[in-house]
Amino acid sequence: MKLYLVKPDLTYFEKYNEMMREWCESNTRIAPWFLDEPIDTIEEFEKLIKLLDDCEHGLGDSQFASTTSFFVVDENNKLIGATSLRHYLTCEGYRTWGHIGFGVRPSERRKGYATQMLKMMLEEAKKHYIYIVLIGCYADNVGSYKTIEKCGGILEDIVSYEAYEGPIKRYWINLIH
Repeated sequence: MKLYLVKPDLTYFEKYNEMMREWCESNTRIAPWFLDEPIDTIEEFEKLIKLLDDCEHGLGDSQFASTTSFFVVDENNKLIGATSLRHYLTCEGYRTWGHIGFGVRPSERRKGYATQMLKMMLEEAKKHYIYIVLIGCYADNVGSYKTIEKCGGILEDIVSYEAYEGPIKRYWINLIH
């Protein structure tokens, strides 16, 4: 099934909450950074959308990179997951997660969606003149690191920091062909 990147907006309030309830009940890690838990009110959801718009335009905390974030939907407009692209790397971004974060809701995993999402985000990276992309994932997240490798990721190293739940595999993908 074909996937599409869409900017988060108020029309996704219920679908977001449905996805996040599923994710929270699964007790699996949630990614990318802006996903967390169901949001009680449309006003709180509106604040999330504003935060994402501010982040994209560099209006947030200067210690964080400008970041473009998307929901990922299928042909039926079902919310499959989310993804984000950091426009540049800060020290923290370089040490750990890199340019792209992505996540697929639990019920939609193992269907090839993560690979489609990452390929779409590599195209987004090119639009931002990012041709060498760093991507990190937890070392025990087999689905993520296999997706990264399938999309051309070359393992740089594995790093560990107290602030995170375990070692992080860091990969480079060269988009210059």
